[in-house]
Amino acid sequence: MSSDAATDLISQARSARVAVVGGGIAGLVAALQCARVGISVTLFESADRLGGLVASVDLDGRMTDVAADGFRVAPGALSDLVDELGLRDAVVPARDADTWVAGPHGVAPLPTASILGIPANPFDARATRIIGARGSWRAYVDRLRPPLTIGAERNLGTLVRTRMGSRVLDRMVAPLTHGIHGVPPEQVDVDRAARGLNSALTRTGSLSGAVAQQLPDPDAASGPSRATIAGGMSVFVNALADRLGDLQVDIRTGTQVDGLEPAGDGWSLTWTAGDESGDLEVDAVIVATPEGAARRLLAPHMGGLDGAPLSPEDVDVVTLVLDDPALDARPRGHAVYAVPGEAAALAVVHATATWPRAVGDPHVVRVTLPASGHADAEVIGSATAAARELLGVVAPTVRAVHRARWPRALPSSALSPARDEVRRAIRTHERLGVTGAWIDGTGLARVAADAKTEAERVRSGLLWHADGEGAST
Repeated sequence: MSSDAATDLISQARSARVAVVGGGIAGLVAALQCARVGISVTLFESADRLGGLVASVDLDGRMTDVAADGFRVAPGALSDLVDELGLRDAVVPARDADTWVAGPHGVAPLPTASILGIPANPFDARATRIIGARGSWRAYVDRLRPPLTIGAERNLGTLVRTRMGSRVLDRMVAPLTHGIHGVPPEQVDVDRAARGLNSALTRTGSLSGAVAQQLPDPDAASGPSRATIAGGMSVFVNALADRLGDLQVDIRTGTQVDGLEPAGDGWSLTWTAGDESGDLEVDAVIVATPEGAARRLLAPHMGGLDGAPLSPEDVDVVTLVLDDPALDARPRGHAVYAVPGEAAALAVVHATATWPRAVGDPHVVRVTLPASGHADAEVIGSATAAARELLGVVAPTVRAVHRARWPRALPSSALSPARDEVRRAIRTHERLGVTGAWIDGTGLARVAADAKTEAERVRSGLLWHADGEGAST
């Protein structure tokens, strides 16, 4: 690039104005991508804090994560950001822990040798405990079936049911898809959720054999798959907010964006903050809110947003700080997921079984229930009862409690032609970006990567096509 072109790009960046609507991880990453090249950024967040699903509160004298408490360890935008923010030494790996399921069989751990709940050996003692001898024999039939259409089924529910039977599907697979993502197995794409599984199925001739082939080599050195930040994930949010402050991003919390309207080549936003209101004209907008707010802002300007919501129903999450000797002596892994319809709770996550905990510290447990309009006392009572049932404790001492309602979104592995169509439709405007879990999938690593990509698309449009010609090279 010539010096004149570089000067032109710098000038265009400094004169460009971008608004980011939403202060969760997607919005913060999008704002950073624009601000780091000199673009003037204003970030609007309707809540009084940043972070979205990354939220921490003081419970029993400790800052405790009450929603997302970790991230997938993998190269990419989030890992790069951890390094950029100087947090690499604060990364805390997850401890190894089992995943348990609750249902007609009681509460039991899934086989260690399993993928998506599918066992590599249907006669594994853990599998038989969950699905019974009858279920194990039915699953074994998978190895005897002729290899007719092997490796072609992308619907996880159909694949598991036809190959290994309903008990494996209902008692081992469905609790995970419902409990983690709020979707049935029939809405999960095998090729996205477990890459290579269909190919291994073609090679081995059975689903259990494919799972066995896809399992990591136990003798190979491998790091943890998940990690958190010492002091809680809000440490990451605060560091990111400080970085935006260094780049002079105008962060407006407690400010609701009420509408968008075209204004010349850019956009005009109307906003409300308490008794104040106003408008702001910008060259580009990036919408990084949950689905409901995004549809409200975008629907007047593009088609395809008048259909049914894509996201699963909201959930209530009750965080409990507990004292109980039984949890010290026999914790039930990092989480217990319930067979749909078999328990009041969708899941009970034992956070302090996953992350390092000092001897004598209380236990942190998060209970996920279907969202309801019931009073806090009733919901907290249901959550405490579910924790007792699924964790196998009788009368834990509750030291602190927190209830919140959180939105859910489809995982990136979801079979959702409707989402694919909406994503294509709304990402066609050069000066309007859309990002967030609802449009591209859940998980902090996934959200950060998508926000970076979408912000770079909008940023590129501003810098290279601001005058209709593009910069010279």
